[in-house]
Amino acid sequence: MINRRSSRKVALLLSAIMTPALLLGSVLFCVAAEPATATAKTTAIQQLAVMPFITVDSGTRKAKELTMTLDCELRGLCDFNSDILTHPEQQLTEQLAEALHEHYTNALLPQGQVTQDYLQLSKDPDETPRDLAVRFGQQLEADHVMVGLIWHYRQRVGGAWSADSPASVAFSLFMVDVANKKLVWEGQFDKTQQALSDNLFDAALFFTSGIKWLSVEELSEYGIEKTLEKLPRH
Repeated sequence: MINRRSSRKVALLLSAIMTPALLLGSVLFCVAAEPATATAKTTAIQQLAVMPFITVDSGTRKAKELTMTLDCELRGLCDFNSDILTHPEQQLTEQLAEALHEHYTNALLPQGQVTQDYLQLSKDPDETPRDLAVRFGQQLEADHVMVGLIWHYRQRVGGAWSADSPASVAFSLFMVDVANKKLVWEGQFDKTQQALSDNLFDAALFFTSGIKWLSVEELSEYGIEKTLEKLPRH
């Protein structure tokens, strides 16, 4: 897991070596470049289920925004022919459940059972992810369901110290209130790691990982943590 204490040390180091003007520029650049966004509303959560991630079809990715998919019909988003999770779906689901455990320890339903029930659930192609989340939450007797959509999940080409192509991850998260079907929180992450020589402002990401090229699993873990920073605490 990404070490937040290391991140703070890196920030102090960078502030010591940069001029005030450059430091200001880096802050502005990071705000513009960091693609993780989130909005939150205070809500009482008694039972939270993490619905396994859904991989958005490659053709759909080109036509839709990350934030405009909760109410699109499943037939236009993805393919549900498999009764198992892909590696990206499993990886992100496990990372999200682990991260959410820090926020909603007693409210979070056991992920193993939730995933098993989800794989056995029939999916109607006319449903939207919101519809599916509500129906799934009702089955589990959960009052809130977290929905995740994967836009792309690309592994780096090469090693940790010399990569020909960097890892890249993009996903959306939505928390749905089962009782009223309302969206109570959402967040997005979309990042491709850049070489430190090309983008000095990715320094924190490099230093917290040991100054190396991240694997896609490491980048998605970082993305989950960044996106959940604005999640309301239980």
